[in-house]
Amino acid sequence: MIVSGLTYGCQIKVQAEAKKTKEDPTVTEARALIEGGKVSDAESKLAAALRGNLANDSIRCLHADTLYRLGRYHFAADEIKVVLTNDPNNAEAILLSGKIFQSMHHPTEAVEAYKKFQAMKPEDPRSQQYGALISVLESEAKNALQRKNAQSSGDDYLAAVAGSNLLKWKIDKPITVYVKDGTSTPGYRTEYEESLRQAFDEWTQATNGKIKFAFIQDPGVAQMSVVWTDDLHAPAMTAEAGVAKTAFGANGIETAEISLLTLDPLKDGPLGKNRLFNTCLHEIGHALGLQGHSPHEDDIMSSTLIVQQGLSPRDVRTINALYADNSTAEKRLPDKDEYGRPLSPAVLCQRHVQEGSVAAGNNQFEKAIAEFEAALKIDSKQERAREGLAIAFNNMAIEKDTSSEKSIELFRKALYWDPTCDVARGNLNSYLQSTGVDPKSFDARVKLAEGCLKKNDVHGAIVEYTEALIYKADDAVKKKLDTLQKKQ
Repeated sequence: MIVSGLTYGCQIKVQAEAKKTKEDPTVTEARALIEGGKVSDAESKLAAALRGNLANDSIRCLHADTLYRLGRYHFAADEIKVVLTNDPNNAEAILLSGKIFQSMHHPTEAVEAYKKFQAMKPEDPRSQQYGALISVLESEAKNALQRKNAQSSGDDYLAAVAGSNLLKWKIDKPITVYVKDGTSTPGYRTEYEESLRQAFDEWTQATNGKIKFAFIQDPGVAQMSVVWTDDLHAPAMTAEAGVAKTAFGANGIETAEISLLTLDPLKDGPLGKNRLFNTCLHEIGHALGLQGHSPHEDDIMSSTLIVQQGLSPRDVRTINALYADNSTAEKRLPDKDEYGRPLSPAVLCQRHVQEGSVAAGNNQFEKAIAEFEAALKIDSKQERAREGLAIAFNNMAIEKDTSSEKSIELFRKALYWDPTCDVARGNLNSYLQSTGVDPKSFDARVKLAEGCLKKNDVHGAIVEYTEALIYKADDAVKKKLDTLQKKQ
């Protein structure tokens, strides 16, 4: 009740002050819509004005207010941050930022904003009203800190979800994130993106700000991307309503792609808000380096999302253990979980993939190949292991001391494990051309395949027959290829 009354009081104050000076027509029209209860229409009008480069602080500040009223707190925070960057002493923007922070459950930041408003506007009636609220929020912040400190000790499940080198992001600066607009995706609702932003925020708070995210509009330079999908038939989507894929380099995780379902795989219709929020938390956890699953069903990183209510204390301890100082992070993890049970094949497979990725990033190609092959012995369809093998074989082939004949053999291995590896295909064709072979000749590629078979290089033969069929359809060659592939 207190917050509602203060919000109304703020609205009247802003309107009264607006009448003293000539107001931007867009702002005037938007205010009229707000007064008529059409907040969503007002938001659309203000957003259109900002897209049309009609931006000014009054438009952006009111846009932040409409977003706040619509419950899109993180987007409101983005807008008010721009206003305060332009004018740090904008008292109304400072007050609005306090309300936004309060709604985002950031009591410390809310108190800071309210106190700043009081200092700037001591005679404003709202300053006295916010005095009592500040006391409540300060108590809330103190209690939250005590709870966090009490939960900081205890067990974690790091052994079950991370590779032995604890692959993680380099977090000396915020991780850049691009979120693709989902309005054209069936089942998508505007509040989904707010849930997503809140989930990112939860992980930041869990690490006391060690992990931060910066949301950008350019997908080409983003380190992490999020897309919305209604594809219920994608195998990875059936269990978690989302999937996260990470790519590794010498410095750990370098990029991540998160796909989130807008439809509930267990029933008809859009995904519920709570289910979506937990899915967002879960997939962001994977993207941050928690590659496996917790054995505890009440943790957000459990394999099933049913009983969870946000991050558990054990989730918080685990992410902080993963992003601990380097000396801790380099310790080799055990091959058993916290109960002394052997780790599942899926977890061990992930470890081999992660080890291989690190080795490949350090140009240790033989070690990388061994790790990826170990992963494929556990799961022959492990996509990242196949992609990793292709990259390792390709990069080994272009090392300066590798002979042309050996390079060609390695390029074929790369294409065998990942037929979509266009880099390896281009390199193979270039090397063949340098030896006088036309890489686009059907007959030449068939001859190369037969030569591979004479050397018992079945993988090479499969690649060459496959490449030959690109340039000419031939039933006899197709039959030979099918026979070889069935034996693998």
